Amino acid sequence: MMLSIRPFLNRLGRSPVFRQDLIRHDVPARDGDWFIRSRVQQFARYPWLLADGLRGLISLALMITAPTAALVLTGVSLLVLMAGELVLRRTLATPLANPQSRLSQIQAFLLARGVAWALIVSVMVRYAGTDIGVTVALCVASLLFDLLFTLALPIAGVAAASLVIIGLSSGLVATPGTHAGIVLPMAALSIVALHYALFHLYNLFATRQLGARQLSVANDTIRSLLTQYDEHGADALVEVDREGLLVRPSQRLCELLGRTADELSGSPLSTLFEAGLDRSALLGSVSRRQQFRHMLVPLRIRGERHWWSISGCPVFDADDQEEGFRCFVHDVTEQRVNEERIRIMAMRDNLTGLVNRAVFTERLGEVLARSSPEAMAGVLFIDLDSFKLVNDTYGHAAGDTVLIEAARRLEGLLGVRMVAARLGGDEFAVLAWNVTDPADMEVLGNAIVAELSRPVVRDDAILPCGASVGIALAPEHGRTGETVLRAADLALYEAKSRGRAISVMFHPQLLTELQERRELEMSLRVALERGELVMWYQPLLDIGTRRTVGYEALIRWNHPTRGIIEPSNFIPLAEEAGLIGAIGEWALREALAEAATWHDDLSIAVNVSPAQMRGDAVLKQVVSALAATGVAPERLELEITETLLMEDCEMHLRTLHRLRALGVRIALDDFGTGYSSLNYLRRFPFDKLKVDRSFVSDIVEETDSGAIVETVLNLARKFDMKTTAEGIESEAQLAKLDAMGCSQAQGFLFDKPLPAEGIPPEHRKSLRRLQIA
Repeated sequence: MMLSIRPFLNRLGRSPVFRQDLIRHDVPARDGDWFIRSRVQQFARYPWLLADGLRGLISLALMITAPTAALVLTGVSLLVLMAGELVLRRTLATPLANPQSRLSQIQAFLLARGVAWALIVSVMVRYAGTDIGVTVALCVASLLFDLLFTLALPIAGVAAASLVIIGLSSGLVATPGTHAGIVLPMAALSIVALHYALFHLYNLFATRQLGARQLSVANDTIRSLLTQYDEHGADALVEVDREGLLVRPSQRLCELLGRTADELSGSPLSTLFEAGLDRSALLGSVSRRQQFRHMLVPLRIRGERHWWSISGCPVFDADDQEEGFRCFVHDVTEQRVNEERIRIMAMRDNLTGLVNRAVFTERLGEVLARSSPEAMAGVLFIDLDSFKLVNDTYGHAAGDTVLIEAARRLEGLLGVRMVAARLGGDEFAVLAWNVTDPADMEVLGNAIVAELSRPVVRDDAILPCGASVGIALAPEHGRTGETVLRAADLALYEAKSRGRAISVMFHPQLLTELQERRELEMSLRVALERGELVMWYQPLLDIGTRRTVGYEALIRWNHPTRGIIEPSNFIPLAEEAGLIGAIGEWALREALAEAATWHDDLSIAVNVSPAQMRGDAVLKQVVSALAATGVAPERLELEITETLLMEDCEMHLRTLHRLRALGVRIALDDFGTGYSSLNYLRRFPFDKLKVDRSFVSDIVEETDSGAIVETVLNLARKFDMKTTAEGIESEAQLAKLDAMGCSQAQGFLFDKPLPAEGIPPEHRKSLRRLQIA
C-alpha cells in the first residue's frame, strides 16, 4: 500500500500548486554547509523558548475551569515541551560539527512541538467556554509568530503549523454549537495560506542570504584587487568591455605603453601582448570571465621586451549584468630579468661561462635517450695537465686565466651538435650527439689536445698548458649516463698513464685493467701487515776508486701470486689510495735499520714520494727513525724528484731546509727531466745531482746526450754538489763519465739491486761490535 501511495505523493509534491520552486535554490557546493548554518542561526535567533513559556501560562489561565484531567494533561505536555526546548537551546549553543545533522534535529523538534501544541490547543479550545474567542485569537497569533522563527525550515514549519491547526479545528468541532462544515474548510484554507506564506518567506530569506553571500565574495575579490593596486604597487589599470576591447585607458597605462589614449581606446586587448601560450591563457581567462591572479604575460614596449604580472576579475553593473573585465597590471620586467640571470647562473660555470656539471648530466641523459648505433652520443673527458703547476707557481689568478682561455679554445672547436661543460677544478667535458663516425670523436680529441697544448700568454708570463682526453661513445660503451661517463673517465686515466697530452678512445680492455688495478690495490692495503714488502739495495760506487761508498734502498713487493713487483707498478697506486705515507715510513725505518748493521762510512739513500712530503710528517718520520736506529744523520741521503718541487714548492723547500739542518743530505733525482730545474738549484743547495739513466744510456753514441750530461756535471761543480750517474751498463759509459768528472756511479755494470742477505759481509759490522752496541 505504501509503495503505491509514495509515487503519488512525489508527483503531488512536484505539482505547481505546492510551489516547490519557492524553496529550491541552487547553492554552490562550496557554500552548502554555510547555507545550512545560516538556516540554523535564523531559527536560533528567535526567543521561541520565552514565547512558548508565556503561551503556556496563558493557556493554563484560560483553562482554569477545565477538568483536572485536562489541566494535568496540559501541564505535563507543557513541562515535557519546555524540557525539550531547554535541551535544544543548550545544544544550539555548542559549535556546529555537522550542520546537516543539527538541521535534522531542529526539524524533528518542530514536528514534536507541533504535536504537543496540537494536543494543548485541542484541549484548551474544548474547555474554553465563554473565552473561546480569546483562545482562538491566541492560537492564531501564536501561529503567526511561529512563521517568523520557522521561515528557514519551510517544510517542517508547515507540517508543525498544520498539526496545530488540526488540533484547533478538532477542539472547535468538539465544542457544542460549532458547525463542522464551517470549521474544516476554514482549517484547510488556513493550512494553504500558511503554506504559501511560509514558502514565500523562505524564498525571501534564501534569496537574500545567497545574494549577500555572492556580494560578499565579489566584494572580497574587488577588495583584494584594490589592495593589490593600492598597497602592492600595481602600475596601471586595464579595462575591457564585453567584446574584449580596451575602454577608458588610464593615463598611467598610456605612459607605460608609450601610446595615446586615442590609440588605445577601442583596440583589442590581444594587441598589447606577444603571441604565445601566455597571451592565450590570459585571453582565455578573460573570455571565460574567470578571476585570476599574477598571470605573467610578455609584451614589447618601444622594441624592448617587458613582462607584466596581471590580476583580473569580471565587472558587473547595478543590475548584476556583466559589463566587462578589469585587470591590474604590475611591471615585473626587472624581477624577471634578475630571475633569468639567476637561472642562467645556476646553469653556467661562473668563471668560464660553460654549462656546469648539473646541466651537462641532464643533457647527457636526454641525448642518451635518443642515441642509436646510427646516431651515437660522444663524451670527451678533458683534464688540464699543467694546471696545478700554474696555480702553485704563478698563483690562482693565473690559474683562472688558464681555465678561461681553455674554455674559450674548447668552444672554438665545437660543432653545432656539441656542448662543452666545466665539471669542476681543471676538468672539462664535451657532449656530442648524432655522431655517425667514431673517428670524428678521435679527430676532435686530438684537436683538443693540440689546441690546449699551446701556452697561455698572460701579461709578461707564458703559462704552460696541456690536456689529456678520454673518449667514450653511446650506446657502444654504455647506455646510461653513469656507464658512459665511467668509460670516458677510464679512457682519460689511460691517457694520463701513457704520459699525458694524448687522446684515448675507451676499449673494453680498460675495464679489465681497472679490475686488476682494484684487486692490486686491495692486496696492497694488506701487503705491509703481511710482510710482503721488502727492501733491496743497489750499491753506489766511487768512480775513481771503484769502491762501494753506500747503497740505494729500493722497495719491492713480493706478491704471493705475482712474484716480485717493481715500485713503478705499485707506488703510483699507493699514492692514489693514500697508502704511501705508511709505506714510506716503513721503508725509511727498514732502510735505516739495515744501514745500522753496516760500517759507518757507508751511506744509505732512500727515495721520498711527493705525497710523503705534504705537511711535516716526513720530518717527524726521519727524526724518529734516526733515533730508533742510531744511524748518524750524515749517512742518510733523501732522494727527491723535481715533480715534488712543482707541487707547493714553498712548503717543500721549508721542509727540505729543516731536514738539511739535521745533517741529512738531499739529492735531486732524475735531474733535467722536469721543469725549471735551474730555478730549483738556485733556491735550494742540494748535496747531490743524479743524472737520469735516459741520458747515460746514449752517452757513448749520441753527442747530444753527452753534451747534456757534461752540462749537468759542470753545473754541479759550480754549485759544489756531488754527482751520481744511474743505469751504467758498460765500461765505455763508465770511462766517458769518468772523463767528464762524474763523482759516483750505479748500475748493472757493478751489481743489480740485492736483498739484504746479498750485501757482502765485509760491509757489515762484526757481530761482536753489534752486540756491544
